[in-house]
Amino acid sequence: MKYLLFFIASLFVLMSFRTSEIKKEEKISAEVIYPKYRIWTTPSHGEEPEFNSPSFQWPSKKKATYGIRISSSKDFSKNLIEKEEIPYAIFNPHKTLDVGKWYWQFNVNDGKWNAIDSFTISRSTPKFETPEIKTILSAIPSTHPRVLVKKADLGELRLRAKDYKESAMIIQEADKYLNQLPPAEKSALPKFSGKNDFENKKIALLASKVSGSNIYNVLNSLSQAYILTGDEKYFRSAKKWMLEISKWDPNGQSHNSDFGDAGIMTGMAIGVDTFWDLLTKSEKDFIIKPATVRADQFYKLWISRVESRSSSMHVWQHILHRVFQTSLAFIGETPKAELWLEYIYEMWIAQSPKMAEKDGAWFNGTGYFRMNTLTTYDVTTNLKDMTGVDFMWSGWYQNNPLWLIYAIPPNSVADGFCNDGNKHPAPTINYAGYADAAARMFNDPYALWYANEIAKGLGLNISDDNEFRWYRIQRGYKMKLPEAVKEFDLPQAAKFPDVGVAYMHTTLQNPETDLMLSLRSSPFGSLAHTHADQNTFNIAYGGKRLFYNSGYRPAMGDPHFLGWYKHTQGHNGILIDGEGQPFNSGAYGWIPRFLHGKQISYAAGDASNAYSGSDEGENINFGMKSFRRHYIMLRPSIIVIYDELEADHAAEWSWLLHNDTGLKIDPVMKTIVAENEEAKAKVSLFSSAEIDFQVSDQFSIPVDNWTNKIDEEGDTVVFENQWHFKGVSKEKTPQMRYLAIIQVKPDGSFEQVKSNSNETFEVGNWKIKAEMNASKPATIQVWNNDNSAALVSDGILTLNGKTYKGKESGSSKLFEAIDGKEVFQEAIDEIPAAIKKVIAMESKDKNQ
Repeated sequence: MKYLLFFIASLFVLMSFRTSEIKKEEKISAEVIYPKYRIWTTPSHGEEPEFNSPSFQWPSKKKATYGIRISSSKDFSKNLIEKEEIPYAIFNPHKTLDVGKWYWQFNVNDGKWNAIDSFTISRSTPKFETPEIKTILSAIPSTHPRVLVKKADLGELRLRAKDYKESAMIIQEADKYLNQLPPAEKSALPKFSGKNDFENKKIALLASKVSGSNIYNVLNSLSQAYILTGDEKYFRSAKKWMLEISKWDPNGQSHNSDFGDAGIMTGMAIGVDTFWDLLTKSEKDFIIKPATVRADQFYKLWISRVESRSSSMHVWQHILHRVFQTSLAFIGETPKAELWLEYIYEMWIAQSPKMAEKDGAWFNGTGYFRMNTLTTYDVTTNLKDMTGVDFMWSGWYQNNPLWLIYAIPPNSVADGFCNDGNKHPAPTINYAGYADAAARMFNDPYALWYANEIAKGLGLNISDDNEFRWYRIQRGYKMKLPEAVKEFDLPQAAKFPDVGVAYMHTTLQNPETDLMLSLRSSPFGSLAHTHADQNTFNIAYGGKRLFYNSGYRPAMGDPHFLGWYKHTQGHNGILIDGEGQPFNSGAYGWIPRFLHGKQISYAAGDASNAYSGSDEGENINFGMKSFRRHYIMLRPSIIVIYDELEADHAAEWSWLLHNDTGLKIDPVMKTIVAENEEAKAKVSLFSSAEIDFQVSDQFSIPVDNWTNKIDEEGDTVVFENQWHFKGVSKEKTPQMRYLAIIQVKPDGSFEQVKSNSNETFEVGNWKIKAEMNASKPATIQVWNNDNSAALVSDGILTLNGKTYKGKESGSSKLFEAIDGKEVFQEAIDEIPAAIKKVIAMESKDKNQ
């Protein structure tokens, strides 16, 4: 985004706007930005790779091997690098390349070379040179243990950790397992049934997951307690468990869940590694054999598949980390372990962080981000230990704590997007444990602030976090903490364009008084744990949900989950002809503009491509030509949403809004009233064509807790009905405008919204002028009565007879008077890097 800052000496008295300028809006025609499976090569079309030495990736085929050749000459005669029989669609040369243009090709199963591709190394290409796998292998000690701690470091860790609170907690936990008998294999079977085959399959998966997770937790805890104390009572208990579980069929019911399967595999690997010197050779062989079968099945399933998927959720959450740990434990004990480790290593270089870019956000949302935290840090730091190379080369690592602060503030609900975005009423202590690690790793005072504020709000300590408990013992406490934040001075709004989320707050640092607007329009589309929610928003006040997405997730694939919770109709969004956005990688959005000031924050989201999708052979199109949504926060208590919509046919339009406990509508006054525990809200909703105000407290697709989900207290979760509003156009029309003026106040002292014939609305100290004639160019302007703040979505601004066009035609402009000076900011559409890359590739393909 292009910002232009001007400081003008005196306050302006008169303000006027002209909107005859051509709007500087970008129309994106790319069919898909993040296809579910890779369809392009990289690096390609002469582009500069992200780093030098570059990673090479290409579309994969099942059960294939690949060859690659790279050269600084198009005939492959100079500086040739080549390799054959690669079992997956990734190649890392593990050496920096000379500056200049390079060429490369790949083949499949020793067949014909694909078309020649190219890339360019410049002098400024960041260097990221990693060693070959043999360096990793040579760094792994021949002795055990080596996973939770290296044998050479055992004495030092045991001495250093004896007074840690975490150590006492681990020992206390492990002591509870000492008298527990290992479970029988049938414990992995479900204990209740569903209504049909779909439900029964999901229930069986859940039972397998719970069983495997329990085995992992027990063996991991007993292993950690032994490392901390040297007391062989933990060995005797762990041995019983390992010998019993090793009798289980690695392809039986315990194999149903990949999480459960991985838990058993890793629990056994950590156990045999930790107690290596106490086990007999026959016992070690007996334990290693079934664990090897489980690990090798993951490897065979993954190669030529996982590296080509834009999201393999379970793999990158826990399972990759667990196969990594299993590989470390079994190197030198089974030859297959070297293959597993090499695959993880090469893929980590090429793709980590997998579900993110550089802005720090996580495309699967705040709920599922926590599933990836330990994997992200533990694998990265282990690789650094073994190679001396810093694998946190991406800007994502340092930007990530900032995203968490905005998206799931301490003592507040999260932004609500994606699966489990509403799982917790506030960040749990596990978020604090992760942020504490980030604070130490990057000397980040705001990560420390975040961690401490979460812990304080929960009445807990960082040591109460169990996710990063061993990480702190092993590594974290060796790192110094940064100095604490003396005065919170982060901006009250932020944009994360790579993932496509933005946030506006009034008091980010004080959740009790914070009005929080979260918006999403993502280039990633509705993949994986994301939803069909491009150009949707959520509003919280006082750290509590106010207007939020609705519905529940009994299980992935459940009818209510697919038809409501993940569907657009469960969100504060738009339906066209009753249809939401398809579940397709090609149904994507983006955030073109963002401006932030002291009184006003502004963002524009674009979901023009979100109601169609072309990926994996699907071709869905509901006829949406253009959908741009403007979000404006007028501090301290007003949010404005302005929608410009166009279809390729006369369409029915629906404007959606949801609340947990109740919605009261007044169609005559065009208002919707709601509340949460901390505040009341009033929405004044206007439109370019007449609409019906409809409200319901029922889901159109019923929900049932057939998986018997329980909450953190162990009680069965009750899926309560929620409230849903639709503002539905009475007649079909190809174009539509909506304007929502939302007031949120703890005492409910709402200002009257006054309007006049020239489409200017007045609410309190603010005036809002929105073009509601759908046949005219859309534009919205806001300004306050004392002329200390103003925004125009596009157009020319005249102040005291002087015209300010800005540097770009059609730009959005924001003026504010701050401390006796006026600050001018300007923004035009800025296309995210991933979309730019696809546009460039498609353009070059057309010209070839």
